[in-house]
This record gives sequence, structure tokens and C-alpha cells, in this order.
Amino acid sequence: MEKETIVRPSLLSADFLHLSKDVEEAISLGVSCLHFDVMDGSFVEDISFGEKIFAPLQKTYGDRIAFDVHLMVENPLKHVRRFLELGGKEISVHYEALTLGDLPQIQELKREFPQLRLGLAINPETKPEEIVSLLPLFDMVLVMSVVPGKGGQSFLEGSEKKIAALASYRKEHSFSYKIEVDGGINDKTGPLCLLSGADYLVAGSFYFHSLDKKQTLVSLTKEKEVE
Repeated sequence: MEKETIVRPSLLSADFLHLSKDVEEAISLGVSCLHFDVMDGSFVEDISFGEKIFAPLQKTYGDRIAFDVHLMVENPLKHVRRFLELGGKEISVHYEALTLGDLPQIQELKREFPQLRLGLAINPETKPEEIVSLLPLFDMVLVMSVVPGKGGQSFLEGSEKKIAALASYRKEHSFSYKIEVDGGINDKTGPLCLLSGADYLVAGSFYFHSLDKKQTLVSLTKEKEVE
């Protein structure tokens, strides 16, 4: 698509029996990217979907819509490579799942796959100052505004302060990373996150359970657009 849209509906809340229908509908509404949650039952309690689902989605729709892969898994860099080989371009790993030994691998992956937009996801208990030294390595920071692993949770109060801190640090140091927020996003918390400096909103149940998804997209952003 010519322009990235702000809202990234999370397929974790889609109708798994009619996944193609939900993807087609998002495309028809002008959505440029769908959020794809991968959960392994170890890093988080639940298990979702993985490469077997991503591969046909990417093959069928990859030239019409992007997929934002969110890896809530142990040993995330191993999975980054697998999703890249399937055509993925935007993939987020969790700060809490990384080790110091992973840093050279991150640099190697970015050299090997120049198309990769690599995101760093942080859990609610992780403070922005903990990841400052890592920010130059990443193209996006994914702020979890709920405890990762389950859909339908409420937005954790104070998450907007983490977004504002990351936005302030980005401006202060002339970094270009984007800020994405995932969890409890609705017509009140969505605009709040955007005002705090977020670029993208991951909306699950609020979007997929809506009877008027077009109006829902408007209500989430108050018609604010990504520059």
C-alpha cells in the first residue's frame, strides 16, 4: 500500500474458521498491516499459531497487506530467521527473552536481511530506561499495555507514560524507531496513546468484535494519520 495505517488489527481475535474473510475485509477497509501473535506456551502461558499459519497468509496476501509478527517465545532469534525465510519483514522480539549473547546475532540478522524491520517488545514491568542502550539496534518499540499472552485484557494505566518517555528519548537523540502499543486498545485508550507519541495501535477484540469496523478504525485514531 502507498501509506501505512495506524491501526493494526490483531489476528489473535479474528475468526479462525474464516481467517481469509477477516483478512480480505481488513484489506477492503484500507488496513495496511495485521498483527500476528506467536505464543509458545513457555514465554507466555498460552499457545497461539506459528509458521504453518503464517506461510499461506504471507503467500496469499503478502503483496496486498503486511504482517507484523510479534514473537512471544523463548529463543526468539531462532524464530526471527524462520519467519524471514517465509517472507516476513516486520518482526518483534521480547526484551525479556533476549540475552547479551543475542546482540551479535541481531546485528548479523540485520546485515543478512536488510529488509527486516526489527522491533523490541517490552512487558508492562519493564521500564523504558532499561532498554535505552539497545534502541539503536531496533526499528520499533512495542509497548505491551497488558500482560502478554491473552487477548481481551484492559489497558494498564500508566502505559501512556512509557510511550511518552520513548517518544521523548526518540526526539532527544534523533532516533527513527516507531512506537507501537498492544493491549486494551479502544476508542479511549487509542487516542490517548497517539497523543502520548505512539505511531501504531494493535487492536484485537475492539476491532474484530465490532459491528462497524470502518467506524471503529476512525474511533481508534480520531482520524489522526501517520506522517
